[in-house]
Amino acid sequence: MTKLFTFLLLVTLLHCNLANAQSPSDYLPDKPGKWTYSNNITSTEAEYVAYSKVIASLAEWFHLNIPMLKSPKGYDLAATTYGGWDKYYSKNACNYGLRTELNFDFQLFFSEGGKWTIEPPHYSFDINNTETGHGTNPNYPYFDELQDDPAQEKALNAAALKMNGVFPVFDFVKQIEPGVDLYREAADAFPHHLVIYNPERPPYWISVTVRELAEIHLQFYKLKTKTEMDRMLIAQLEKEISELSEEELNAPAFSGHDEHFVLKVNGKGEGLQLMRFNPDYWNRSLPNTAIQFLTFYYPQMDEAALAESYKNNGHPYYSQLLVNEIDWVKLSGILQK
Repeated sequence: MTKLFTFLLLVTLLHCNLANAQSPSDYLPDKPGKWTYSNNITSTEAEYVAYSKVIASLAEWFHLNIPMLKSPKGYDLAATTYGGWDKYYSKNACNYGLRTELNFDFQLFFSEGGKWTIEPPHYSFDINNTETGHGTNPNYPYFDELQDDPAQEKALNAAALKMNGVFPVFDFVKQIEPGVDLYREAADAFPHHLVIYNPERPPYWISVTVRELAEIHLQFYKLKTKTEMDRMLIAQLEKEISELSEEELNAPAFSGHDEHFVLKVNGKGEGLQLMRFNPDYWNRSLPNTAIQFLTFYYPQMDEAALAESYKNNGHPYYSQLLVNEIDWVKLSGILQK
């Protein structure tokens, strides 16, 4: 009976998957659509009211300059602004511009009527966000009122900010134009990223040495000494630092270490380089509502991968179609100087 039930369940799941698979005939690719824009930033504070107007203007730039957004065909295009702030992000000295995300939903028309509105194909990019365009930031814990000493709240949050402000940088591919840098996540991989910046400013990312990372690790872990495990981590960290030569401590830091598990970095150029956002990049004479930095996911699948995507989904890979229609040089010109 159990085997029969399992067989029937597998057949049912397979049937459901086949039923949910989409084909080109499920859509109306030639039906004209329309553009709409909405703003999810609800704060009534003056800076956010001003910022909403700035982002609305940016959305309209995309509407007017990207053909598939200006004249939607096969879908309604719903553009939406989403805010992105939290108390720790705003406390970091390297974060000045208000950050947000602009999302484009491709609400495909179904051939049987209606359109795809619940999580349709979509693409988004980030504005003034220092935590995108590179590898994932760490997630070391901030002050926890249930576990940490209240007297250490300020120091612990400051130490965690430093730890979480360091990130791995993808391999640099090329500078498309001054102010437009291309990175890739891995060799021969299609996920790429574009950073749009003002080339007349100081570098947007700056390197950190192994010594700097060792010091901020010590600052962080020495504030967490309540448990035996905490104390063991401190001892292990100090041991790992003592094993590093002066030459390696003074070298730029890269992610990974074959033997260490607390200070998992090396100064031998192995792995991705570790960097942090440069607080001097921002022109702080401009209001924090100014657009000064943009980061884009830049998919570049080859023809075979695009064909497979179309076969599996029944519609084009809209993210790649969209980024390929963007004039990056023209876009970089909208950054406020």
